[in-house]
Amino acid sequence: MADLRRSLPVALLALLALLVLAPTAAAVHNEDRHSVNMANLFNSPNGSGTVNSDLAFWGSRAYAGDYGGFRIFDISNPASPSQLVNFRCWGPQNDPVVWDNRLLFLAVDRTLPGPECSPTQPNPLPAHDDPNGWEGVRIFDVSNPAEPRFIKGVYTDCGAHTITLYPKNPAQLLLYVSSYPLRPGPTCGEVRGPESGNSPLHEKISVIRVPVSNPQRARVIAQPRISYPGDPDNKFDPDEHALSGFGDLTACHDIGVFVELQLAAAACAEQAQLWRIKPNGIPDTENPLWVYDDNTDTDGPGGGDSAVDFWHSGTFSSDGRVVNFIDESFGIGCPPVTPGVGDTGRMFFLRTRTGRKLSDFTLPRTESALDPQGGETAYCSAHLGNAVRASDRDLLVNAWYMGGVDVIDFTDPRNPREVAYYDAGPFGPLGSDNWSAYWYEGPSLPGPGRSLTIYGTDGVHNPATGRGLQVFRAGLRAEEEPVDRLNPQTQERLIGRGQVEVRASRLKQRQRGARPRARGAATLESQAKKRALNRLAP
Repeated sequence: MADLRRSLPVALLALLALLVLAPTAAAVHNEDRHSVNMANLFNSPNGSGTVNSDLAFWGSRAYAGDYGGFRIFDISNPASPSQLVNFRCWGPQNDPVVWDNRLLFLAVDRTLPGPECSPTQPNPLPAHDDPNGWEGVRIFDVSNPAEPRFIKGVYTDCGAHTITLYPKNPAQLLLYVSSYPLRPGPTCGEVRGPESGNSPLHEKISVIRVPVSNPQRARVIAQPRISYPGDPDNKFDPDEHALSGFGDLTACHDIGVFVELQLAAAACAEQAQLWRIKPNGIPDTENPLWVYDDNTDTDGPGGGDSAVDFWHSGTFSSDGRVVNFIDESFGIGCPPVTPGVGDTGRMFFLRTRTGRKLSDFTLPRTESALDPQGGETAYCSAHLGNAVRASDRDLLVNAWYMGGVDVIDFTDPRNPREVAYYDAGPFGPLGSDNWSAYWYEGPSLPGPGRSLTIYGTDGVHNPATGRGLQVFRAGLRAEEEPVDRLNPQTQERLIGRGQVEVRASRLKQRQRGARPRARGAATLESQAKKRALNRLAP
């Protein structure tokens, strides 16, 4: 297949690309815009009108988090999932991680009266810095998916914005907890942090150990230190991103791990970092193998260069040779622009061995529709996705907030290109509103021909109109290797062309000096500022 593609004339390839990405007449009629090779098969709102967050999968079950709780679906037929339970347990963000359809973990990043479940938002909510409040990770028994059972909550400093599963062995799980003091917490921030012996900038992650046979004994066992090597002030300063009024921090937003390679791609707000995972399962955060700092948009909005607002997430190619880091923009527009900073919200393809940048990518489509209720423009920053496990090509599925869901071919990581997409209308804030999109080829879609099975969540900035759990079919041929589980931040079983050795023990430690960043003189529109706050500090 690869040799045939290289032999086609350039003009024919261009024509084929236009045909693949052209919207159909039906798409115009129903106000959806999509490539002819991608279809939306299923939508299921969460019923509570709360923000839809992340997904996890095990076998024929899908776990969909939302700020009001979580839902479990039977996806034996991915085109028509069956909801097994809608369990109400309020707590932003409720990002899920699942193990063996036995244990479910939810990340909670908002101070609550306690870890126990409330079916609706507690009233009154405690202050963010209430010293008697709770935030962290909830643990559930989901052995009976129709009747989940709360086991316990594990408190973590600054709460749990995202959690990453590292299965040290089948009997003992580790959870890497990412959090930060954009808002204060019971043991977090400029006041409560030092009072409890913590840095006001946070400067750490938390690691929770969970004995599978006795999850009641789950506890924090380590708090590895975080820094930004080479960065002039060793912190993320929101004022540099037109976000005045928020606290400074030195912390991570999300961590993607490749278990077999013992590597972690850490999106740490100000820097993208690559860590070695030690034999005990604890990442060596104090000695990054390399860091990739924010870059400066040298040619302004609309040019060929781009800047980074906030390193948000990281994922590896299925052969481990390329790591994809994503910037979550604090700007507005599609593609987004941050006042005083420049073009933002891109994804970056880096060489795993060296940290060298190969390319960056944003949507090739633009949107400028206005929300009649507020006048805010459409917003399509890159957010969350994963790599397809394929042996003949490199494909990445990704969500772009109001830009919808797409598939990117990065077989040539210096020239990534969009090969399928689905963007629900009407365009702008009331259309596509996708938090995440993932390839998961456990159960396969029925019907003739080969296709990719893609799941997404919709309903972030406008949760009342959110489509909730979504299923898409992308008519792309790839030599897939099905999986039996997927926690999107956890990659297992190296595959690919040649399986280039990139194990942590063979990588050279390398640190890149920080490059200067232009400070943002302009202030974001009030709605955009509020949106950024709600996304990052619920």
